[in-house]
Amino acid sequence: MITDMPTADAFSTAGMNQLYLAWQIAMQVVHDHEQITDYSEVDGEEAEAAAAEYWRKSQPALANAFGLTQQAMEMALKGRIVAVSPYLLISRDPKDWPKGIDTQPVPFSEFRTLDAADLIKVHNSVLAPPFDQAFRDFWDGARRDRNTIMHSVALKSFDPATLVRTILTAAETLFADMRWPQRLLEMELDGASAAYGLDESSQNAVMRQIDTAIRHLEPAESRRFFRFDTKRRAYVCPVCYYRANRDWQDNWPALAQFPEKTPGSTSLHCVVCEETTEVERTSCTNGVCPADVLHDGMCLTCMASQDDPRLLAADPMEHETDAVRYHFDFSRNWQGESSYRTSDQRSFPMDDAAIAYGRSALCAAHLGGWDAVTIKLDNPLGGLLSPFEQRDRLLGTWVREAGELVWKPDFEPDFYGIRASLDGADRNESPTPH
Repeated sequence: MITDMPTADAFSTAGMNQLYLAWQIAMQVVHDHEQITDYSEVDGEEAEAAAAEYWRKSQPALANAFGLTQQAMEMALKGRIVAVSPYLLISRDPKDWPKGIDTQPVPFSEFRTLDAADLIKVHNSVLAPPFDQAFRDFWDGARRDRNTIMHSVALKSFDPATLVRTILTAAETLFADMRWPQRLLEMELDGASAAYGLDESSQNAVMRQIDTAIRHLEPAESRRFFRFDTKRRAYVCPVCYYRANRDWQDNWPALAQFPEKTPGSTSLHCVVCEETTEVERTSCTNGVCPADVLHDGMCLTCMASQDDPRLLAADPMEHETDAVRYHFDFSRNWQGESSYRTSDQRSFPMDDAAIAYGRSALCAAHLGGWDAVTIKLDNPLGGLLSPFEQRDRLLGTWVREAGELVWKPDFEPDFYGIRASLDGADRNESPTPH
């Protein structure tokens, strides 16, 4: 009797695990190369030679990933056939079956199963719809390449684009129940590190991987696999951005586009999370950013917060000779518990110009949420002073009071309540007896 019969789910899971591992290998090789080139000082012909050497030495890893991809497809095909009947996988006549099959339990794994070359034929004989000729040719080519890898010392040359294309074709045809970006998110969140709660950067990883894949595909392939048009503008998806770990990443891939080419469209769709977000079509306040797609006060092109005082255009007086550096500390709700502050630096020839600039900044329409700006003259030797010495010269603070801007010279908001604590300690200090 045949025991331990395989299931379609078991084959499918094994195949997906192999395909995901192949993807991870390919992405790691590409990302390692990008990191090396970012920090390398090699350029020109020397850089070209170094790149060629890098990819030559990466061939074993890429070939291994390709072999895993072919095995993943084989597992997926077997899973489909098993869904009809696992007995269809047994390739030999009963006379060639393991001895004792008719008198004792024999596990299915001891039977000789179909060769890879026969899987498509059997699949198309028992399942509908059958695979088309394009996929049959793709399968035959992948199988031949794997045989070359396994049975020859002369490695076939692989490049990341070929490997990415092969993996995505396999996923599109044999694991079509879920789109690939969603599959990656699921696999990342269910990875080994998740057992330790180390999955906070899963969204970051998938965003980077999809961006990498698109850069290695032809435009038509990007549209086919990801519905992403490389010839049209793309923006950072706000949903992915807020789901990602923002503690360490500064540059974000733009993977969201407007499905329609209609001017002024406001429904932005992301190829990673598959979410559609309503955005605002207003010009970015960043003077060097030409974009007009905003969400929740953030530009989805340059990622600048629209109420960031540092985005203000330069004041003409900043370019005058003999200008000195001033600090501008903008604060919001500085008298409450949920206070917030950000700083900017500008150069002006005199205090009056700096004070005038501080007032004009708070008058800017997009900075209406800031309550005050404190202005200090920078002390270039401040870094050499002790923490208890005056580092910068305080000019004062512009404060919003009853809808008006009021200048308070020599005043600085007690942002962290430090001075209040120190003053209280001084008042409670008793004189030392003599």
